[in-house]
Amino acid sequence: MIKYIVFHPVRLAVILVAGTLLGTASFYFFQIHRTFDAVAIEVFDPGLARDAIGSGDDSSEPVDESMRSESDEIMRVIDLEDGVEDFPVTTDPRQLYPAAFGDPIPDTVFQSYLLLGVDASELLADAIILVLEPTSGGRSVLVSLPRDLWVWNMCRQRFSRINEGLGGCRGVASGAELMAIMVEDYTGIKVNHLARINFSGFARLVDAMGGITVCVEDPTRDLNSGLIIEEEGCHDIDGEMALAWVRSRQTETFVRGEWRPTASSDLTRQRRQQDVLFQLAGQASRFASPGALSQTLGAVSASVRLNSTWTFAQAVATGWRYRGITADEVRTFTVNVRDYTTSRGARVLLPRVKFTDQLKTVVNFSDF
Repeated sequence: MIKYIVFHPVRLAVILVAGTLLGTASFYFFQIHRTFDAVAIEVFDPGLARDAIGSGDDSSEPVDESMRSESDEIMRVIDLEDGVEDFPVTTDPRQLYPAAFGDPIPDTVFQSYLLLGVDASELLADAIILVLEPTSGGRSVLVSLPRDLWVWNMCRQRFSRINEGLGGCRGVASGAELMAIMVEDYTGIKVNHLARINFSGFARLVDAMGGITVCVEDPTRDLNSGLIIEEEGCHDIDGEMALAWVRSRQTETFVRGEWRPTASSDLTRQRRQQDVLFQLAGQASRFASPGALSQTLGAVSASVRLNSTWTFAQAVATGWRYRGITADEVRTFTVNVRDYTTSRGARVLLPRVKFTDQLKTVVNFSDF
């Protein structure tokens, strides 16, 4: 065999090249397979969880009568502001506060993806983005849901901030399942897939993708989130600063010699979060090698949790379909809300219009 190879250099070259390619492919396959195995998978069956909560399982929280009274108060406030004198005398949350519930939309209309950015405790959602992909084709819909959105919490049998759903319903529904149930009740759309990423994972993802660019008109900071941009203009920032940018709730700008608070809001944060998503999609369009893919997947795999019906390979394939997409290629709208302070002093956002009605302004349902 040695003589056969030594005296036939062409064959030797072929064997060496083939061996190198096979070894390299095996290495990358091992790396990617190991990355997939590192992703945490959680049980996800919102329908089963909904039935369990509705069955009156003792592990779910009892009805909070004080919160029902507060819901009644909310309806009085809304009706008076809108010039309506009569309001429903009922404890049915759908009648009590109709704008907090979407009209059911057939499961065949959209494939839906719920993307969550979670805080350090991993019990509250800091960013909530819903992507709706029409099954018949056409432009997808991307909507940010404010974390302070006041919606029905089936587990607690009262209205609460939507981001509290990540805490789950003890012994009945996981955090992912309760979040999905609350989003489904509010939107009328079944959640097919869910992914969540924590703060450190987000920062590593941005770094792995090469950073992002932010533009400001004045020096900008937020001492709470750690945001520091010392000069006006556009700047390339790393993952840590990108995280501070999208999380900033107390932004200040340096104007005429002093730091001044800016009008920060959930809307501002949502725009920043969406802009980062589109920038990362643009960065993804540059990947051309298994090595670059493996490195990027490895940067976030330990910080991502997916639902049990969505493998990491499928999630990556979904992301690959959206590589290079821009804001002009998707439909979007801003959730119509009003500020409200509850009787317990919580500052929340009340939906003014049904989600379904707003969705109809950007999607022609006659196409489905």
